[in-house]
Amino acid sequence: MRSEPSRGEFVQAAVWLGKHGVRVGIPTPLLAARLGVRAGGDLRTQLIRLAVFLALAVAAAVGYQCLQYLPGVRGVEMTESKILYFVVAGFQLAFWFAIRRQDRQAAHRLGGRRLDRPRPSWRELPVGWFLASAAVTFAGGAALGITMFLATPYKTYAWSWLGVLALGGVVSGVIVTGIVRRPVLAEDEPSAAVDAVVRIEDLYLAMPSYYAWPVLFDLLTGNRQPPGSGPWLIGYAGLALALQIVGGLRYRRYRPALPPGDYGVPLPAQPGVAR
Repeated sequence: MRSEPSRGEFVQAAVWLGKHGVRVGIPTPLLAARLGVRAGGDLRTQLIRLAVFLALAVAAAVGYQCLQYLPGVRGVEMTESKILYFVVAGFQLAFWFAIRRQDRQAAHRLGGRRLDRPRPSWRELPVGWFLASAAVTFAGGAALGITMFLATPYKTYAWSWLGVLALGGVVSGVIVTGIVRRPVLAEDEPSAAVDAVVRIEDLYLAMPSYYAWPVLFDLLTGNRQPPGSGPWLIGYAGLALALQIVGGLRYRRYRPALPPGDYGVPLPAQPGVAR
């Protein structure tokens, strides 16, 4: 397991800190390990990892499509948006895998130097809008899908959409659970403050509204959805996205500032520029 952050991760970590009001030339190794991948990390490694996860996602989508050959299933009625759900899940898992790997390396680096601090509870995280979007995306989508299944003859369309929506719920749930249950990875107060910020920002990796918009693809293609359901699907996706956007904007506006402290080697003071 590689223990030292790459040069690119040091650079990306410095960029991340700069966007959060802290100007450093060389971040501490712990912050470089944690923040570098969140700001992009090494492009070549990122592209290779993404390609692998997308290939797996496409293979899973092909397998899901094969359900059309089950007895009594008419493949022409399956939702055409299914591959988009698998691709979104592939993107999420690729980035989450990188974050999880880097956090494990950071935990290994800390060893016995880890700051003894309990992880925050749900009540301490500003996730109200996030939870509202999740409720609309998954509970609202499930209600629509079940209604289609029970009240219309488009049963294959309904269960095929419910299946990929459940996929999104599982992937998002795994990511969110990992973020909330993750121990505080910090060695001092500055790195603890960074941990609090990245914990919230990581939640937006699992944005539930990612799984609300793909169903709109059906409205642009073969119209396989039940007649009259178009406005309901548009309203459903629009509401989930709106709640997520509002939550993101509120967080950006009220995001806590990082306190003064040792984040690494500071940049030289520039005449006329406040630090």
